[in-house]
Amino acid sequence: MHVLITPRLTLRPPAYADAEDIALWLSNAAVAHNLSSVPYPYTPDDAVRWIDEIRERPDDLVYTIHRERLIGVVAIENIEDEPRLGYWLSAAHHGRGFMTEAARRLIAYAHAERGGGTIRSSVFADNPASLAVQRKLGFDVIGRGETYSRSRNETVPILKTELAAEACAATGREDRHMVAA
Repeated sequence: MHVLITPRLTLRPPAYADAEDIALWLSNAAVAHNLSSVPYPYTPDDAVRWIDEIRERPDDLVYTIHRERLIGVVAIENIEDEPRLGYWLSAAHHGRGFMTEAARRLIAYAHAERGGGTIRSSVFADNPASLAVQRKLGFDVIGRGETYSRSRNETVPILKTELAAEACAATGREDRHMVAA
């Protein structure tokens, strides 16, 4: 996988050296409780296991997001034979547009490398900030559902979203100036 660069961020594949930062940020309830598959509390051993799993799925596009240090993760994973966007960002970095910037770059890269197709995602219904990120990226709400949240230990309502192929192509044109190393 390439290293992806934006004006404020560097995106690169996860490395074992990232485990401490991943565990630090995912041990924050404000972050973990908005994710479905993350245990809470989250440990460095959990992070190492996750990195091992990622390395066994080379077709997934999973990137850690860095500023001065790791601040989050953004991914497009193949789930049930369709690309799905997922992400998290440290609470200390919320509200500054970092996730929109990182996800936009990854979507542009995926489009350029793999062709434009619809990308699906979802957000917990009680997470308006995540829905705002997706709306900025061009995602539309296409339905409702439920999913089990491991960190909350309960089933939670979700909003199902998608970025249509045409919108994905537009994102790719917007980010032509971004580089891949």
